[in-house]
Amino acid sequence: MNNRPYTIADLRRAENIQVMHAEFAAALERLTDFHTLWLAGSAPRNLLLVGDSGTGKTSVLKTFASQHPNRPTMEGQYLPTVYVRVPANPTVKGLAEAILIALGASQQMRSSAQEKTNQVIQLIRGCRTEMLFLDEFHHFVDSGRRTFEEVTEWLKILIDAMSIPTVLSGLPECELILRSNEQLRRRFAARVTLPPIDFSKTEDKMLFRDVLHAWDTQINQGRTIWGLAEWERVRRMHYASNGRLGYASKVIIGALELMIRSGATELSDDMLEQSFIRYVWNEGRGEMNPFNPAFTFRRLNQAGEPFEPTRFTRKGIFTTAT
Repeated sequence: MNNRPYTIADLRRAENIQVMHAEFAAALERLTDFHTLWLAGSAPRNLLLVGDSGTGKTSVLKTFASQHPNRPTMEGQYLPTVYVRVPANPTVKGLAEAILIALGASQQMRSSAQEKTNQVIQLIRGCRTEMLFLDEFHHFVDSGRRTFEEVTEWLKILIDAMSIPTVLSGLPECELILRSNEQLRRRFAARVTLPPIDFSKTEDKMLFRDVLHAWDTQINQGRTIWGLAEWERVRRMHYASNGRLGYASKVIIGALELMIRSGATELSDDMLEQSFIRYVWNEGRGEMNPFNPAFTFRRLNQAGEPFEPTRFTRKGIFTTAT
């Protein structure tokens, strides 16, 4: 039992927790391998990192970046990794601007796309950048066909000019995007997938339970007092997250936030229930809430529910799967 109220410091610590489960560690190891090989003088190896929303793609990239921090040197700013979130409806100019901002450049709004491209290449070299991460790559499907072709062709040329390992990260539909450009696809033949944690086999259930146990222990600084690894909570949390750790963390951190506001010292199912409503699905009430006693114990993957599957059409539009 916890005998003190939780504080904002506890919340900040919880927000920075990263549980290194096997799939996460494997993805991180792949980035490390490509980075090490390039530093040793090998040709740059590029990687496509894909997974459903909430499976940890961005966390992998940011964890790797944290292991190679930026720092000032006598020669100028050293940026070993550069993380860029691809803007929605990306254009050549818009994506170049996003990369420049990540590199710390002051924006030159009137400069042309070619000028911005040249500046990107100069800064990548000047900052001695060793790896470029382009996250949310699936945003490319939001652009029209002509723009899509222009941006993917530009990206291919930029990657060759930079000559550093580049990682594209996004939803599984990224695979279909690369099919439209054979040369870009060839450059990203190496793939890593971060899947949700399944719940059909005993080893999967144990893995998910171990992750929740790690959350409990790290939040409570070495003590296990929330009962997140109790099987009933493990099962309900899996329904609440569909095995995606990003959603599980939303529920856990949201519950901690409610505890701080109320001054509670013990985690209750009611707080988990309210957190699910607040941070995962506003309509998840009563029998549609995994932490409610009336929950029907079915996957929340029907139309309009939080884990409704999507598919990619040839027109470049996300639609409900049939």
